[in-house]
Order: sequence, then C-alpha cells, then structure tokens
Amino acid sequence: MTISELTHEQLVGLVGLLEAVIMADKTVSEPEQVVLYGIVESIGEEMYRAVLEDADTRFADLDALKTFLQTIDSQEARELIYGTVWQEAVATPSVNHDESELLSWLASTWAIHK
Repeated sequence: MTISELTHEQLVGLVGLLEAVIMADKTVSEPEQVVLYGIVESIGEEMYRAVLEDADTRFADLDALKTFLQTIDSQEARELIYGTVWQEAVATPSVNHDESELLSWLASTWAIHK
C-alpha cells in the first residue's frame, strides 16, 4: 500500500498526526519539510490542502485526533500511516517527549510492532 492508496479518512488521520508531531516542537525542520513534500507529491497539492483543512476542522485537540485514529481499522493503512509519521518524527535530531508519547500510544493502540 502507498500513500496515494489511502482513503480520504485515512489521509485525514495521517495529516492530523503529522500536524500533531510537527507542532510538538513548534518548528518545521528541513528534513520534516522533505517528508511533507513527499506526501504532497504522492496525493497532489489540491488533495493535501483539502485533507489538511478537514483535519484542522475535525481535530480541535489531541483527544479528538486520538478518538478519530481509533476508527482506522485497516492494519495495512495503520502501518503505512505510523511509518510515515515515525519517519517525520525522526527526521529531526531529537524526538521530543510529546512526539514520543503520541507515537507510543499509537503503536500500542494500533498494534504496531516496532
């Protein structure tokens, strides 16, 4: 499975997670920009903007995002989303506590074996 094969709902989860991880340290590093660019390239700029807007509307806080993520039931999509977000998180020299906590919760919730 590739990012371009994710459903709209799965893309909303991916983009919501990416926003949460990126905003955890309040900066977007150059390596993080590369990861984001790859996603935009995979799904197209128009689709990315639509998904980003949808995620911003749906997720007022981290709890809303977590509740939504629990509805994604395709294990293949879960693993792709987790791997993509993990790649973004480790694109910076240090993964901060908030990023680590969110990724640990997600791995446990989605039964991702690291």
